[in-house]
Amino acid sequence: AMDNDLEALGTNAHELPMVFAALANSEKEMKQSPYKVLQDWQRYYGGNLLIVLPDTFGTAAFLRDVPDWVADWTGFRPDSAPPIEGGEKILSWWREKGKDPRQKLLIFSDGLEVETIEETYRHFRGKVRMSFGWGTNLTNDFEGCAPTETNRLDAISLVCKVTEANGRPAVKLSDNPAKATGDEKEIERYLRIFGEKDRVEQLVKV
Repeated sequence: AMDNDLEALGTNAHELPMVFAALANSEKEMKQSPYKVLQDWQRYYGGNLLIVLPDTFGTAAFLRDVPDWVADWTGFRPDSAPPIEGGEKILSWWREKGKDPRQKLLIFSDGLEVETIEETYRHFRGKVRMSFGWGTNLTNDFEGCAPTETNRLDAISLVCKVTEANGRPAVKLSDNPAKATGDEKEIERYLRIFGEKDRVEQLVKV
């Protein structure tokens, strides 16, 4: 973006709310951690960097308690939910807040392939602006290319997550339970605090 004089487009990573929640001194502070990240973020960034990443502790939990001012942000990145289902939930929330989704932006980015990009684009065309973060399956598209059956060309996941902050365990719940990270007992504690609504397990390939 810098080399081509383009505006950067994106969001914070899951690690920030994970750390804020780990350092919280009460359940109330934990519930506020995703929004505290956004408050701090908007002090430094604007425009196409005002993209909400809602799924660290589940998108349903995020939208349940989210402050109204978040509706003024540029867009959302529905990361770990199925793209069409996750995107529609965000569109519904914008409409509830009196916002026109056609003026907003959705960034889809979770293990995308050509087929899912095309299907998602066709579904949301004319409803919302879109961008696609296509990484692993673009840069490693060798699956099925070997003359004999092998898993040596399969894509690998290089995603890293925080494990602790100041000695306190860190957790990511995700909209997909298969992508949750952290100690099992801590995951159970976070689920009691944030809830399990709309979390659906899906196969994680990358």
